[in-house]
Parts: sequence; structure tokens; C-alpha cells
Amino acid sequence: MNIKKRIERFTTSFNSSKYAWPITFFVAVFLLFSAAVIIFEFGKNEQYSNFMDGLWWTIITFSTTGYGDKVPITTGGRIIAVVTIFIGVGGMSFLSGTLASVFVDRNTRARRGLVDFPKMKNHLIICGWKDHMKDILLDIVSTSKDLGSDMIIIVSNVPSEKIEELKEEKGLKGLNFVRGDYFSESSLRRANVKSARKVLILADTYESGAISEVDSKTVMTVLTIKAISKDIYTCAELMDEKYESYLKQALCDEIIYSRELNRRMIANTTITNGMSHIVFNLLSSAKSNIRLTTCGIPEEYIGKTYGEYKHAFRVFPNTMLIGVLENTGSPNRIKMEALREAQKTSDVSRLVSNLQQVKGLEVNKPVLIPEDNYVLRKYSQAIVLERI
Repeated sequence: MNIKKRIERFTTSFNSSKYAWPITFFVAVFLLFSAAVIIFEFGKNEQYSNFMDGLWWTIITFSTTGYGDKVPITTGGRIIAVVTIFIGVGGMSFLSGTLASVFVDRNTRARRGLVDFPKMKNHLIICGWKDHMKDILLDIVSTSKDLGSDMIIIVSNVPSEKIEELKEEKGLKGLNFVRGDYFSESSLRRANVKSARKVLILADTYESGAISEVDSKTVMTVLTIKAISKDIYTCAELMDEKYESYLKQALCDEIIYSRELNRRMIANTTITNGMSHIVFNLLSSAKSNIRLTTCGIPEEYIGKTYGEYKHAFRVFPNTMLIGVLENTGSPNRIKMEALREAQKTSDVSRLVSNLQQVKGLEVNKPVLIPEDNYVLRKYSQAIVLERI
């Protein structure tokens, strides 16, 4: 049944294609001329003993390659050869022009952001635009170990010229672009959001300078993404904290408080000397050979204490353990699993307490320098300083 549907889908797609008529014409020419040369040469020329010999000769003659391994000797066969050569000259010119047109058309569509990416997998989607977009992208590519510019798709309404300017940079040549509203389901599906490793939603002030409108679009984008698949990891930049509750209700995995981070950095720098330099160097691998990152905790340490893991962690060179990040990954999956665990008790008061804990579960919660008796939980990652 599936094979039949696939055949029907292919037939429908082929019939609606603008290349259906040329392909049908050339296939018909190959078959007709192959049969014709066999009719004239069979039994008189041992080089043409079956239909495949005729098909081989037709293709080679049509392409004007002319190996000379098969040569018709009858008058009818030679007439067929002359006609095949003339049709081949015109046909090859047509094919060359068509192929060139296809590539030019695709490149033009790609530059304008009109190409879809149905086969892209494990990629990063960036929704929105920033004035310092080039620096953001270069930092992402240089920081990541396995994410090149060809695995990044920008979804935005910016003019294609701005994307072309980015691609002039050596490290961003493979950058991909989908032009459209980044909060639109159709635009996100064109970027194959369902197969993405992560979606980064920027506070885009390109089309609107109003903070409320920018943050509203961010919330709309997260809601749209989670409607497509709740397991897609979303990281959203927020300008006004009053929209935080909306993002959390939309199951946003990670929130970047850009203005709040700036404010707290200024406050801490005022009180503590050099704090801005410390944080900047930790987050910038280009300025320092030390970076702040996270890594997975081996399964055998889940359920054990932080002290036991810290003792084992000492054997790893060039790393320092400074804490644990709780509840990493898909909030929907974590909460559903926690809910199933909470419902396993028959004690009503205990059940109510468990459900309250599930409701208050915080995703991506950092626990810095916990006590040694702190128990490592499932879906946790280690927060480490790493020398690179």
C-alpha cells in the first residue's frame, strides 16, 4: 500500500513538473531510435544483436560522443544515425541550457531566501536579526566543535543583500537563509525546524523598536515551535522580564535576559574590581584559553553524591568541576516523566506533595558548588571550567 502511494505521489509530482515534457520526449526518442536501428541492422550487422545494443548506440550517438564501437552498415541504419546526430546536437544544447538554468535559478532562489531545507538535520536555526549579526555568528562557529556555517539557517525578513554581506566573511560562506516572518509556521517548516538541534530566537529590533512588540513576537515564535514539536530545544532572548512567565508557559527551554545581564554586570563591576573582565574571558574562547561549559554526567554517577563525582572528576585533565545544571533537555519530557513518577504513590498527601514538586520543577537550574551530600539527579549536567 505504501509503495502504491509513493508511486502515485511520484507520478503526480512528475506530471506537474515543468520538466515532464522534455524528459518524456527524450525517453521516447531513445526508445524509438533504438528500436529503429535494431530493425534495420539485426541479422545483417553482428554488432546489433539485441535491443540493449541499439539503446547503447542511440545514447552514445545522441550525446555526440561517438565511440565507434558500433557502426550501422545498412542504408536505413545510416539514415537513423544521421537523424540521431542532428537531434542530438539540438538536444544536448537544450539539456545544457536547461541544467544551467536550473543551477542559476536555484542559486538565485537561495540568495533570496526562497529555498526550503527538508533534508537538513541537527542544524541551528536563528530566528530574527541583530545589527552585530556577523560577530554573533562568528562567535557561534568558533565556539562550537561541530557546527559550521553550513549548518546554520537564518529566518528573517532582512534583505538578501545583508545575508550576502555575511557570506563574504570566510567563516560564514555556507550560511543558509529563509526569508519570511520568523514567528510564522510556514517559515519555520521551510527551515525544517522539526529536525533542528536548537532554535535561537533573538530579540529582533530590525522591523520594530517597541520592546513589547519584539518580546510578543518572541513568545509567538516559541508557541509556534512547540506546537510543531514540544521536544525542540528553544533558547529565546527576552528584553522585558514581564514576559518571562509567558515564555515559561510556552515551555521555552532557555531564556536569555539580555538587558538584565547588562544591568547586573554593571552593578557587580561597580562593587567588585575586574568582574566584567572575568566574565568576558570565561565566555570568549578568543580572549582566553579557559571557557565555561557543560558536559554530560556518566550514567553510573546518577543517584550518587556530588562528593563522589567530584572525587572521580579530579582525574580529568584541564577541567574543574564547579557545579551541576539540573533538568536539562526537553521540559515536556522531563515533566511528563516526573509526573509519572509522582503518581506511583498510593498516599494522597504524598501524591499532592509530589505533584506540587513537579509543578515547581525548574528547567536548566544551575546549582553552583553544592554540598558533597547533594544527590545527582537524572537529566543533570556538570558545569565545568575547561582549558582549551
